[in-house]
Amino acid sequence: MSAWRVAVTRDEGDGGALAAALRRAGLEPVPCAAVREEPPLDPVPLARAAHALEGWHWLVVASARAVEALSAARNGRAWPVWLRSAAVGERTAAALRGAGAESVLTATRAGAAALLDALRGADAWQGRRVLLPRAQEGGAVLAQGLRGLGALVDEVVAYRTVPRAPAELAAEWRRAGPDAAVVASPSAAESLIAALGPETLRGLRLVVAIGDTTRDALERWQIEAEVPRRTDLEAAAALVAARLPRKEQGGAP
Repeated sequence: MSAWRVAVTRDEGDGGALAAALRRAGLEPVPCAAVREEPPLDPVPLARAAHALEGWHWLVVASARAVEALSAARNGRAWPVWLRSAAVGERTAAALRGAGAESVLTATRAGAAALLDALRGADAWQGRRVLLPRAQEGGAVLAQGLRGLGALVDEVVAYRTVPRAPAELAAEWRRAGPDAAVVASPSAAESLIAALGPETLRGLRLVVAIGDTTRDALERWQIEAEVPRRTDLEAAAALVAARLPRKEQGGAP
């Protein structure tokens, strides 16, 4: 029995976490990375922040990649036990715990806006110092929202996403021949649209967007996308499996 082919547009390769989640869900992942994740052009601010975590009350993170970059820049030093943490999604929360965070706040719904709602009542924010490591292209929802609550937010670039060359991405997409796609970030959505055109994505059986901001980036081009209730890769894979019809012997749906 053949399986539905699902494009993995994250920069993770064939053995990454999303590919593994899709296989567990009975799907066939095909790598079609839309962006490449690269270190910041200037690594000094991240290194300074990593070695001065003791100076903040909160660490708020929107991706596991940001946690990994911050942890690597800290060079194995233990995290301060009093530093409170918050994460967009369970995968990011797991990365924080793995790096040494004692307790991690997450939202019950997907996305940065949901985490901001959860954070509102978590502290008296006036004067609280918050470190927000993010992608260079990261959104402003968390930073602006926390500043609106009175927090002193320091943003630092932990990594940057670089779009794939359109011709290279389009050729890989044609070879992969996906039936569906999981799109993990607005920058990945923009790279896919630039390389393939919106009509290619509209023609898929299903597009799953991890988070509301990614969905919004797709829907600006009239590309319908579904968002899992949780911002994590297992939930995205489960949603794809639930929405695609079961294939019978011989590959027909």
